Amino acid sequence: MSFVRYPLHLRGGATVVLSAASASAPALSAWIGPALACALSYALYNLFIKKASASMDPILGGVLLQVVAAALGATLLAVQRAKSSATALEVSKMGVRWSIAAGAAVGAAEILSFIISGLGVPASKSIPAIIGGSVVMGTFLGAVWLGEQLTPRGWFGIALIAVGIALVGMDPGASLH
Repeated sequence: MSFVRYPLHLRGGATVVLSAASASAPALSAWIGPALACALSYALYNLFIKKASASMDPILGGVLLQVVAAALGATLLAVQRAKSSATALEVSKMGVRWSIAAGAAVGAAEILSFIISGLGVPASKSIPAIIGGSVVMGTFLGAVWLGEQLTPRGWFGIALIAVGIALVGMDPGASLH
C-alpha cells in the first residue's frame, strides 16, 4: 500500500501531512513473513489471556492488556520518531476515526476473550473459534462492506475454515494437565 501525501502547513511553521492510501496488493512474498509473525503474536495473546483469565476480572484484564499495548506502541512510535528525519506524522481524519473504531472493537474482543477463557473453555477450542471466526466474519464483511471479492476457490477455503471451527468445537478432547 502506498500513500499519497498532502502536506498541510500550519501557522508557526508546523506541518501536518494528510495522506490517502492507494490499494494495490503486494506480492505474497512481501507480506507473508510479517503475517505469520502476527499470527504467532495472536496465538500467544490468546494463550496469555487463557492463563490470566482464571485469576482476574475480565474487564480489568482487558484494560491491563490495552495499557501494556499502548505503552509498547508509544515506545515504538518514540523510537520511530527519534530515527526519522521527517517533521510530521502521516495522519488523516478518517485514519484517526477508523483507528478509534478498531480500538473499540479490539477492546471488546479482549474483554470477551477473558470472559470466554474464564468460563473454562479450553484454549484448543476457544482460540480456533475466535481467530477462525474472525477470518470467516472478516471475509464476509470484506465482501459485503468493502466490496472485496474472492474466487470460488477462496470461498471454498472459507467454508473449510468454518467446518474446521465446527469440528474443533465439537471435539470432546482431553486435557494433558
